[in-house]
Amino acid sequence: MSNLVFAKTERGKAEMARRSGDLSLAARQVLIMVNGIDSVMTLAARGLPQLQTHLAQLREMGLIAPVPSQTAPPQAPPRAPPPVPPRAPSPARAAVPPAPPPPSPVEPSAVEPDPRIDAQCRIVLSSLQSLFGPNAPDVARAMLMARTADEFNAAIDHIESRLIGHLGRKRALRETQTMRLEPK
Repeated sequence: MSNLVFAKTERGKAEMARRSGDLSLAARQVLIMVNGIDSVMTLAARGLPQLQTHLAQLREMGLIAPVPSQTAPPQAPPRAPPPVPPRAPSPARAAVPPAPPPPSPVEPSAVEPDPRIDAQCRIVLSSLQSLFGPNAPDVARAMLMARTADEFNAAIDHIESRLIGHLGRKRALRETQTMRLEPK
């Protein structure tokens, strides 16, 4: 199974957009990192905790599926995730039933998620795993739950304060400089 490559299904992509809260933080992190390119071995090299358990759960929920007749080379080094183009409406997205209307416009679920967040989460998590190891998801908890650029950047501010304790102010500022999202 280590050479197996998984990709998000349409249902998995819809879950990323809706953020229903049905997934644990660790399972959501694995869903974010599944990109249809990296093998299970490559994902395991990133230090994702309980990877096999979360992959099985995501597969059972229909959020990911193996990429047909594609396996990664046995010793493929971890790669940075490819840049994600802006989401455009596609016929496949139309097949996904729309989420039920929110009860009130002031509830957080009424806010449309920023489509740039998922790609940026992958980049930031990769950096944090090299600094915090298996504790990276705990450090990035607020970032993984962010729905808007403002929430995401506030989470990066929190991460920066944690990095200052580990790396010192100058290096922490340098590390987090490229993590933030530009306001729309």
